[in-house]
Amino acid sequence: MFSLDGCDKLKYFLGLLDAVSPLRLGLPRPPLLIFLSLILISLILGFGIIYSTVSAHRKGDYLHLKSDVLEVDFPTNWFAFSWETVNETTNGKIFSFLMFASNMFSAISIQVFDEIATKQYMMENNLSDVSSASFKETQRFFKWISRKNENASIISSENGTLNVGASKSSASFTRILIKDGFEDRGSFYNVSCTVLSYMKGENLVRIAFWGKDEDCDKASGILERVLNTTLVKSYGSK
Repeated sequence: MFSLDGCDKLKYFLGLLDAVSPLRLGLPRPPLLIFLSLILISLILGFGIIYSTVSAHRKGDYLHLKSDVLEVDFPTNWFAFSWETVNETTNGKIFSFLMFASNMFSAISIQVFDEIATKQYMMENNLSDVSSASFKETQRFFKWISRKNENASIISSENGTLNVGASKSSASFTRILIKDGFEDRGSFYNVSCTVLSYMKGENLVRIAFWGKDEDCDKASGILERVLNTTLVKSYGSK
């Protein structure tokens, strides 16, 4: 994706080239011209590669993430990051992808556990089946909210199943609504949190959608697009 820092750098170097214009300062020495030209060419090529990459993966108002672990669409106006966490003791790995809105308080995360990390997670949380993971994580989320605001309370809870991705994997979900879970400039707002969990082969997949309740309502169509386009590939220890 395009970077404001990159644009600022490009403007800076273009301004630098204009500042050393021979009409005002005289012709710079050849090494300086070569150096500045190489920088400018590198920046132009860099932006060209980024632009072509973005264009190739753009689907209207969405971009398509394609990695060795996960494929999914996400909005072009949302920020997105991915990373891998490795447990140094067990060598279990977790691939994480986080996307969040730039103009409202709402976020979606997708985590894929390899076989080792899946077994470790189930054992550490004393879970007998993956459907219990959704409930476990919403309760963990509420405890985190409660530490920030002791007056927060769960006012509704819902459990069910949803189909995820082209493979229509059956995912268990838990959705909770927390009263006064978010404070902004002295005002309190309700917070919604939905967690889905399912197994894709030997991999635990966990999808979370949370934020200010009214913003989550606005982003419900985005969540649907994410769920419909999520494709989890085989993810094992290497």
